[in-house]
Amino acid sequence: MTTLSAARTRVSNWLFDHALPLWAERGVDADGRFFEQLDFDGRPVTGLGRRTRVQARQVYVFCEAAALGWAQGRAVAKAGLDQLIADRRRDDGLWVSATDDDGVVVDETPDLYDLAFVLFALAAAHRVLGDARARPLALETLAAIDRLMASSHWGWAEALPPCLPRRQNPHMHMLEAMLAWQAIAPDPAFEAAARVSLDLCKHRFLIDGAIREYFTEDWSADPATGYVIEPGHLEEWAWLLKQAGDDSDLATALHRRAAAQGYRDGFAIREIGPAGEVLDGGRRLWSQTEAIRTGLSFGDTGVSALIAAVFDTHLATAVPGLWVDSYDADCRSHDEAAPASSLYHLMTAFSELLRSDA
Repeated sequence: MTTLSAARTRVSNWLFDHALPLWAERGVDADGRFFEQLDFDGRPVTGLGRRTRVQARQVYVFCEAAALGWAQGRAVAKAGLDQLIADRRRDDGLWVSATDDDGVVVDETPDLYDLAFVLFALAAAHRVLGDARARPLALETLAAIDRLMASSHWGWAEALPPCLPRRQNPHMHMLEAMLAWQAIAPDPAFEAAARVSLDLCKHRFLIDGAIREYFTEDWSADPATGYVIEPGHLEEWAWLLKQAGDDSDLATALHRRAAAQGYRDGFAIREIGPAGEVLDGGRRLWSQTEAIRTGLSFGDTGVSALIAAVFDTHLATAVPGLWVDSYDADCRSHDEAAPASSLYHLMTAFSELLRSDA
């Protein structure tokens, strides 16, 4: 069986010798804005809306790379942060959703998922770059979210104007960002926002022992899609609950539920139903990285095998440092490019492995 030591070496080589150099050279333009995709020849795909969530995720990635010793990451992260701030802040303290290739706003909608990743990127910039703008901007952004997006039914609107169905996912990433801030620069505002997401998890998102995805305005399960469970999110919530030190029993239960019902042929699948029935047997790369990270935190013996399987499928590209993001239930991929957004997921899992001493 592949050992974690061997997996760590394989991850380090792929990340520092291939992925980070490739995305630092070809995944960012001359102004510091990150491309949404690279095609499978390693060329940037232009003409797509450049989403704020992707810009923020890439700032985090290159901050984390610098923290892991890849010195080139600092300059890439700093340029990306400068453009994030210059292009995407709204006058009301929120942030737009997307610009074009030239930084012109094409979607000014404030989206909670995007905002969570802005807060997460700012935490990385404070921690790694020591950027003096990061903490004030984070507090201003959180204050604007509370002022303009607070829901009368608990939590925050997922966008302005509010839309349905409501989703647990943006609130989960708000928790991720708040935990990142609490770990480096605690503030009552960060603690209060983290508690909102934690309480929603326990009292609304959790139904019959699993996290549901879609809800009505008052957080009842959505009549059309409220039965959907994503095993990757069970793993992600298990990780976050452990990081929060909030409910180890619930974290363990979610991790075990994912392991018992959410895997097929060794991979975490897209969707299951309340009884564990397969709704979508395809798989995404991000679900595998969440399983790796959470499995490491629980000391699971199968993590090294999953890492090997990811390398043999998702990361087995002709140009090293790219990835196949998705496969259908028949193990076929129809992807035409590697989405930049996946590098955040890879970095969260691989940095956990590289920092472990198992």
